[in-house]
Amino acid sequence: MRLQDLTVEVRDRTLTRVGLIRPEDLALELEDTFNNVGTWKVVLPSEHPLADELRLPGAGLIITGPGDVLMSGPVTSSEYAATPEDRRGSIVFEGVSDSVVLSDMLAWPQPNNPDVTTQAVGHDERSGPAETLMHQYVAANCGPLAPAVRRRAGLVMGVDRGRGPTISKSARFPTLGELLTGIGTVADLGFRIVQRGSSLQFETFQITDRSREVRLDVPAGTLAGQRVSVATPGATRVIVAGQGEQEDRTFLPVDTAASVEAESDWGRRIEKFVDQRNTDDKAELKQAGDELLADEGFTKTAVQAVPVEDSSMEFGVDWGLGDRVTVIAGGQELTAPVTGLVIKAGSDGFKAGALLGDPTGFNPNAVAAKRVRSTENRVSALERNAEGGSDPVMSLMGAW
Repeated sequence: MRLQDLTVEVRDRTLTRVGLIRPEDLALELEDTFNNVGTWKVVLPSEHPLADELRLPGAGLIITGPGDVLMSGPVTSSEYAATPEDRRGSIVFEGVSDSVVLSDMLAWPQPNNPDVTTQAVGHDERSGPAETLMHQYVAANCGPLAPAVRRRAGLVMGVDRGRGPTISKSARFPTLGELLTGIGTVADLGFRIVQRGSSLQFETFQITDRSREVRLDVPAGTLAGQRVSVATPGATRVIVAGQGEQEDRTFLPVDTAASVEAESDWGRRIEKFVDQRNTDDKAELKQAGDELLADEGFTKTAVQAVPVEDSSMEFGVDWGLGDRVTVIAGGQELTAPVTGLVIKAGSDGFKAGALLGDPTGFNPNAVAAKRVRSTENRVSALERNAEGGSDPVMSLMGAW
């Protein structure tokens, strides 16, 4: 991917394209993360004809690469600064991807009822192919089937091919992103929201195993540089707790072939407890354990890779976010999914990089943030599912 392969357009709050930022004016940073919210930053001179457009509430960018839209999303902040060397000043605009809709919105127990005080059921329970459930939850909570007050303007649904195993899921006020991530993890599915035409489209896609054809190696000339980190799994055995109290509570042990193999490799049995008191369905309890092990139950590999500019296996064309590829490091072959994308374009040239495997592998702050999010999600789940009178925080402490 090269600078000339990028097209950066400015849109207004109605998703109408209002102008193109020329390559010579472009100072862009983009960071995208698989099945998560990406971020972008662009710097414009204050006198740039599109600067005032980007300052308006609801404005945003559409960033297109050589093969597809890389990211689209709204501005979240702008900051003006001037110096003696730059008396007119410049404006730094920061924004997020349109997938932020999925972190903004919750999955309600009765999504067709816009009054949260009169929800008639405890959970929105659905069964079906994993991809179909993902589309159903989005459509019902912020898409075309949502009540008008909760419907995201301009959001349409992409193609649902019914991929993935048939599963059961129940939702009680998790964020849509949290819910979809759990479903996608066990089904090898990715998801995002991106602008196509004049609409925002929720899309799902199958993760592709390209580990045989995409082999990245510095000596072979397909990478300009790399860093590799290998670490222990986060869990190898999961105890999932269903309904009931004390000795009458349902417990289900869950492991996978990959988690057992990692346990043998590292010589450590690493147990984790999952509170799933909203159900006693054995299939749903097992699914909760499978979701955690799909995220943590294997040897963690993290790779920072900088593809060469003229590689025969071009990032963004031949491989992209979610794909599984092979990296040769120190004579060893490592296979990992592409979990992150970084692009920087400006007066000093164009740079593109990819993160493979665990996105927290090189960043201690990200590890801490991930643990905090995990704890917050567990507390939130307990608060959503706790029966009257119980203290969810004390229940969590008891679970530990």
